[in-house]
Amino acid sequence: MKIEFRFCPSCGSALSLRQIEGHDLPACPNCEFVAWKGPKVAVALVASDPQGRILVIRRGISPGRGGWAFPGGYVDDEEDPAFGAARECLEETGCEAAVDELAGVFHVVTEDGGLVVLAYRGRLTAGEPTPTPEAPELGCFDPEQLPELVFSSHRRAFDAWQAGRAQVD
Repeated sequence: MKIEFRFCPSCGSALSLRQIEGHDLPACPNCEFVAWKGPKVAVALVASDPQGRILVIRRGISPGRGGWAFPGGYVDDEEDPAFGAARECLEETGCEAAVDELAGVFHVVTEDGGLVVLAYRGRLTAGEPTPTPEAPELGCFDPEQLPELVFSSHRRAFDAWQAGRAQVD
C-alpha cells in the first residue's frame, strides 16, 4: 500500500511539489516538512537444518502468493534486522533460528517503491516446520533441489549463500 502525503503532518498545510536534490517531492510551504521517499527494509533468512537442507515456504499472502520463498518480511521500527529475520522465521514456520551472518544486501524496485532486502545465513535451532496462514506449505530441501524462488532478491540471496558455503568447504 503506497501512502501519499497531501497535507503536512506538522502544521496541516497543503503540500506542494518542490524540487529538492533533483527530485520533485511533496513539501510544506509553511514549515520544514518534506515527504522524503525512502525504501522499506525487509529481511530474508536462508536457514539450514542439521542435515544441511534449506527451509523454504510457499507464500500464503501477497506479494508472491503461491510462490516459494525464504522466511522473511518487513523489519519493525526499532528492531535489529537480524532479530527481525529470526522473528519472521518463527512467525511463519514455528522454527527458532540462529542468525549467523549477513549473506547480502539487495535493492528491489516494486510498484509501491523501493525495497532493501537484507538476507542472512542462519541455522534452525528448535521447532518443527509447521504451516501457518503466511506459509501454508513449507519444508526443508537439499540445496540442489530447492524449488524455484519467487523473488529475485531471494534467488540472489541463495546464490550468496552458496558462494559462502563454497568458501567454507
